[in-house]
Amino acid sequence: MEGHRERLRNRLLRAGIRGFTEREALELLLTYASPRRDTRQLSSALLEKFGTLENTLRQSPDNLQTVDGVGPMAAVLLTLVHSMNSLALTPERGRLQITGPEVVRDYLKTRLGTRRKERFCAFLLDQDNRLLSEAELEFGTVDRATVHPRNLVEKVIAHNATGVILVHNHPGGRLEASPQDLSLTRALTKLGDELGFRVLDHFIVTDSGVISLRERGLMDGGRT
Repeated sequence: MEGHRERLRNRLLRAGIRGFTEREALELLLTYASPRRDTRQLSSALLEKFGTLENTLRQSPDNLQTVDGVGPMAAVLLTLVHSMNSLALTPERGRLQITGPEVVRDYLKTRLGTRRKERFCAFLLDQDNRLLSEAELEFGTVDRATVHPRNLVEKVIAHNATGVILVHNHPGGRLEASPQDLSLTRALTKLGDELGFRVLDHFIVTDSGVISLRERGLMDGGRT
């Protein structure tokens, strides 16, 4: 077993990841969290359940550990790889300018779609619609997130933001706005009007896509 692992390491050092199958790449990665386990079988089990290497790396630690043989160390390692990649590719705060829904859609593609629990976030923008910060407002259950307006107001004040884009995921995969989504959007938009910040849009994310409520004409009372 050790000889096989050594050959995989040498292949990587000689030629990089090119030529590796997804299973081989995952197998080699898992050796650093499970040095005494047959990671060939473990990588196969992960890919069988989650389909692709990309989708495997995007799973939550809890979801990864539903696969027999994946313990906390392996779950942390797999989550860390994806999280570090997202961090490295995140544009410097204050430099990304939100010029339209497509900019946000591209930014969100790998960030929330396969999360198994609902997260509700706000992108905080300056007067030129440049990203100041991403603020997590609530971390909900698999069914819904409850967002308290004061949490948003606190983040807006702390960052001196003038614009807000709301973002949340639907873990169940339903790519449409619920009545609760629309009601919350209207309430936060009204709050922004009263306190002097703009709620520009609200995006809903699943693993199959991203929608903009403004594009769909569902931002009642919002200002552009």
